[in-house]
Amino acid sequence: MSQFYSNLVILNPAFTGTTKSDRVNLFYRNQWINTSAGFHSFGVAYDKSFPEYNSGVGIILTNEINGAFMAPTFDVTYSYMVELAPQLFVSMGLQGGIAQKYILGSDLVFDSPEPLSGGFSKIVPDFSVGAVAFYNNFYGGFSVDHIAQPIQGYSGGLLNRKYTGFIGYLHYYNTRLKSDQRILSPNLLIQIQGFQQNINWGFSFQYDKLIGGVWVRHNLMANFDAMILSAGYKTKDYKFAYSYDMNLGKKTTIPLGAHEISFTMLFETHKKKKFKSIKCPTFLQ
Repeated sequence: MSQFYSNLVILNPAFTGTTKSDRVNLFYRNQWINTSAGFHSFGVAYDKSFPEYNSGVGIILTNEINGAFMAPTFDVTYSYMVELAPQLFVSMGLQGGIAQKYILGSDLVFDSPEPLSGGFSKIVPDFSVGAVAFYNNFYGGFSVDHIAQPIQGYSGGLLNRKYTGFIGYLHYYNTRLKSDQRILSPNLLIQIQGFQQNINWGFSFQYDKLIGGVWVRHNLMANFDAMILSAGYKTKDYKFAYSYDMNLGKKTTIPLGAHEISFTMLFETHKKKKFKSIKCPTFLQ
């Protein structure tokens, strides 16, 4: 996934309920479309705030398809939000659910000399924790996925924990109309899982209802993997974004890129109640 800030609850469970509106988010990613090893991932997330309890609850459904391999998941998220100091808001989140590792029945052969003619399916529990913080125009967070290191398939190997940290800043430009939004947000996101490291840095922007961004991705050794270009449209009720991962590292005769789209919709549900706990910037909603 490249549109981290368009899929907040999937990025970190602590983002659950950090808007006064109910939120529905959908995404689809198609990677390496010009090869036979295409990789598809898609999902939907819903979260709702309960300001009277300083809490939020959410549900996430995702699936990944790579040839004969499928990995659907179902998760429930919960967050609790506090104001630790003036203008310093912190949300802590938990996520728990199940993940299925599924292989379609065919003449697939692995390390075992016997083909998996009947396919393979295994359901395992999976858990994550996270926290996010907002202070004036700064935002940041940290999360740990796959805490229990579930078994990841037929081979019986354990799935490595994934560590994600991010930080960013919101710079607001003065406009003549209060309804206008001119924002530039430089940000950094780091993910480490086993021997795989992804460092994403760049910036997001909003010019009234137009949104977009540019990032580069590389590992700890500064081996560049991709440039990510994003553009979209945002109103107070919904947001649509498209991004493309442009390959920078792999030298191939076939372009290795990825297309990703996301759609977020907000439903106002607390018009008669004062929402006072968390102060998540609207730029991130």
